[in-house]
Amino acid sequence: MKEEEFRRLKLRERYKVLTEKGTFLANRVHAGFQCRLYDLFGYYVEVWRPAGINIIQWIEVVNRDEIIDSYLENFDID
Repeated sequence: MKEEEFRRLKLRERYKVLTEKGTFLANRVHAGFQCRLYDLFGYYVEVWRPAGINIIQWIEVVNRDEIIDSYLENFDID
């Protein structure tokens, strides 16, 4: 699935595709949200949940390097 196709999906459909086909990579916290980064078909996708609440606020394709870079501190490479 290409990025454009994924972007056209509704939130529930995005979540289904992501959980079935995506690979979890890392977590971060930003502005009161728990963010999770996934690899999906060769591009990156973020899932945003308000901290302490088990709902998904949004799921978006990541298209900025600085967002990806913000996850790097959470990788432990020995």
